[in-house]
Amino acid sequence: MKLFLPLLFSLATLAVATDFQLNLADYAFIDTTINEIQFPRGDSSYNLFYKKMDSLVFENKGQVRIIHFGGSHIQADVFSNRVRENLVKRYPGLAAGRGFVFPYSAARTNTPSSYASYYKGKWDMSKNVLKEITKPLGLLGIAVSTIDPQAEVSIFLNQYNSTPIWFFNRIRILGYSDLKDVEPVIIMDSNTYRGKLDSVNQSYLFDLPRSTDSLIVSFKWKDTLKQDSLIRLIKIDSLNKDTAKQKLTQVELVAADSMFQDTLILTDSLQGDAHKFTLTGIIVENEHPGISYTNVGINGAKVQAYLVCPNLQRDLSFFKPDLIIFSIGINDAHVEFFNDQKFQDDYDSLITVVKTIAPDAAILFTTNNDAFRKGKRKNYIQHPNGEIARKAFFKMAEKYEAGVWDLFSIMGGLGSMAKWEKADLAKKDKVHFKSSGYKLLGDLFYDALLKTYNNHIAYLPAEIPVVKTPPPAEKTPTQKPMLKKPTFEKQTEKTKP
Repeated sequence: MKLFLPLLFSLATLAVATDFQLNLADYAFIDTTINEIQFPRGDSSYNLFYKKMDSLVFENKGQVRIIHFGGSHIQADVFSNRVRENLVKRYPGLAAGRGFVFPYSAARTNTPSSYASYYKGKWDMSKNVLKEITKPLGLLGIAVSTIDPQAEVSIFLNQYNSTPIWFFNRIRILGYSDLKDVEPVIIMDSNTYRGKLDSVNQSYLFDLPRSTDSLIVSFKWKDTLKQDSLIRLIKIDSLNKDTAKQKLTQVELVAADSMFQDTLILTDSLQGDAHKFTLTGIIVENEHPGISYTNVGINGAKVQAYLVCPNLQRDLSFFKPDLIIFSIGINDAHVEFFNDQKFQDDYDSLITVVKTIAPDAAILFTTNNDAFRKGKRKNYIQHPNGEIARKAFFKMAEKYEAGVWDLFSIMGGLGSMAKWEKADLAKKDKVHFKSSGYKLLGDLFYDALLKTYNNHIAYLPAEIPVVKTPPPAEKTPTQKPMLKKPTFEKQTEKTKP
């Protein structure tokens, strides 16, 4: 394999972003000397991931797929999006499909910061952190349902990008109709496109006539006349403010996730013969060579939360990751009494599920960040569970021949969250970071990941150009044939320690 040094140099410069810069010298409590991916049992399990990266970087072939699991840190997608953009923003051609997206706004929760989502109509919600889960969840751990005849959801991937990055022309909408009488349709350029039903996998496939960065999904009833008549009735009722409780869209407020506002839940009286569609995920892709980095996170999620998603394997089979990053753990350990053995057992169960779909995928753990918890007097006290969880992650890394990014130690260890808060990098709850803190973490993680890959590159075999002997001169009647000297191709190769 030929090493193309100008390309390696361009990759190495990706770590510095122009839209956000912090001088690490101002944050002496951050230990950048240990900012690396550690491999307790070596990185041989990363060979296939490296191979796919090599093919992409050196030959511009194939797609590298990365999936990042977590809780609120990852649902917010500031940290993970920083890594994603560092990987693709400065190198044309490395942006593949965006992977999984979802209209989180329809579930009354925060959409990842990397894109925008909007909705119309009335929706109810279920997710994997609730005590009562009312829908069969998939990989994303969240679902929304509607019986509203004018319901709609939309996704805008580049709304917050000064330069557009993400485009797609293939879509898979994961969802189902209870009575098989409602289907999703895509609205683009004033046209309506119907998808191909994949009944086995409860999803709809769309091939768009052109690439786009936005998605508008509406819903078509089998009984279109009834749908149209209901929409007209709703519009008439909405003109009269005295008829706030419409017969067809009556709702009741029930308590939802404590971190967010109440969620609209459809009353039981409307569930009987309702034309209903449940949406569990959207995958947006393209055929371009590049990196697809998708985030999977739910506020408050523990490892156990992903084990209650019966369609996780099915959904993951559509993505088939090459690198799986696990950042679940802050909610598991943010308790008074932390059972680290159960924590590892739950991870064992989750990894077993994931490995059935991606048996050769590389695994990378990130340890929990340092965090404080509220004491009995409502004061914040240091939480030693961060160190306990850190040791558990290293045990799992050894077991699965995985890598570990030791966030807990890099950020400064026990009690360091107070320093991050004082430096205006973390929030007052001493658990979450501010946007600047998440971006800094994203840059640090990206640098560590890049070091690992560049270390692999340093030991690739390099081809030395072969100097060929010029062809002999043409024979003449007075000239004897020249003896052809044999040529030897010399190749040197470094070996990996």
